[in-house]
Amino acid sequence: MSNDTGIRENIPPEEAARVVSSLLERGQGLEAFVRFQRLLPPDQAEVFAQLSDEHRERLITNLSAAGLAGLLEYLDTDEAIEFAELIGQSTLPFILDIVSPDVAADILKGMPAENAATVIGRMETGEDVAPLLEYADDEAGGLMSPEFVALYENMSVSQAMTFVRQWAAEYSSEEITQAFVVDRDGVLKGSVGLASLVLARPHQLVSLIMDSRIVSVTADTDQEEVARLVERYDLYQIPVTGDDGKLLGIIVVEDIIDVFEDEATEDMYRMIGVSETEKASGPFWRSVRSRLPWLCVNLSTAILAGLVITLFESTMAKAIALAAFLPVVAGQGGITGTQTLTLMVRSIALGDLNTVATWKLIWKELRLGLIHGLVVGLLVAAIAFGWQQNEYIAIVVGVAMLANMTVAGVSGVLVPLGFRALKVDPALSSAVAVTTVTDVAGFLIYLGLAAAMIQFIVG
Repeated sequence: MSNDTGIRENIPPEEAARVVSSLLERGQGLEAFVRFQRLLPPDQAEVFAQLSDEHRERLITNLSAAGLAGLLEYLDTDEAIEFAELIGQSTLPFILDIVSPDVAADILKGMPAENAATVIGRMETGEDVAPLLEYADDEAGGLMSPEFVALYENMSVSQAMTFVRQWAAEYSSEEITQAFVVDRDGVLKGSVGLASLVLARPHQLVSLIMDSRIVSVTADTDQEEVARLVERYDLYQIPVTGDDGKLLGIIVVEDIIDVFEDEATEDMYRMIGVSETEKASGPFWRSVRSRLPWLCVNLSTAILAGLVITLFESTMAKAIALAAFLPVVAGQGGITGTQTLTLMVRSIALGDLNTVATWKLIWKELRLGLIHGLVVGLLVAAIAFGWQQNEYIAIVVGVAMLANMTVAGVSGVLVPLGFRALKVDPALSSAVAVTTVTDVAGFLIYLGLAAAMIQFIVG
């Protein structure tokens, strides 16, 4: 069945999903399929991801091989793996032959090894896909595609243009903007734009018009570093080489956009103790398994802060008004630390701190903590004095606020840098660590000052 009705609908995917689901519920499978086909491929994938398993199975029975491949191209990796299971091993090899090799590799990596071996053995493009299975998903090798245009440096422009036309016809590609230049051993030497080829004289050698100042990465380069290079040099695609310099594949900017999204999501989720694979509409028990361990960790740190308070029970009993400002001091410290921590984690992820001395960061946050703490401390001291008419309580609250906000700013720098020095992802539990530091330090400073001045407070 054709995969293109010639009519496209421009409606929100959420609304389209409701329409398709409603039609399938009423047994109008053909009408549901027609409405589904009118959507653009990215919207089809989003709609498909929102359907129930039953509705998915009914819908894919009408999809052509090209239609199934189109869905796999745009689905998230986890969803594409689940979809591949619905297709079945008998049909899956033919579908994976149509999708790009890097997408096929991602799907095969998520399947049981025995099933993946069976599928790849039946694929015509198995030889292209198999090498990609050796690389981790978060490495350049796991992102690259082996489909690229490579020209020999001793080719003439005329020969190169003929090769480009043949390559485009074989791979049905109309998006060639750049070709890479290699020597006879396949070692990357440079790149040449399609416009340069068109404008050059036919007899000129490719080596004379190529740009040898090329940015490349090795197959084991982390995806974050790849993303930084693409952003820094405004690249549309970046070549991937082996340790010997031979060209293995390319990574296009569309895949890098996904990396930016994935890394930002991962950092954000890890800072609050949530798995990056969890979704708001995901399975209930998966959410429990994802969140509960970190809640238990946070509970232990909260208990630690609570134990600090018990050390000053006698002080609290003598001036119960002190208790009202405990959450104020701890809360302001937590916010200050989290502000600094968020900036630090993001800067580390973007590689902005590689050339910045640690002492400069600490000095900056120390000054910020002192200034912010002084202003907020004076405000809360004025509020405390106006409420209790006790200048000593006001002094204790104000000084504790100043000190804790300063400690919080410095800890927001030191904690993520400490995690990085230990080869641990700075986003991982940094928020819990900083909150613990600010709570414990805030309580110790506040209640310690109160204990030292208790005779003046109650006198």
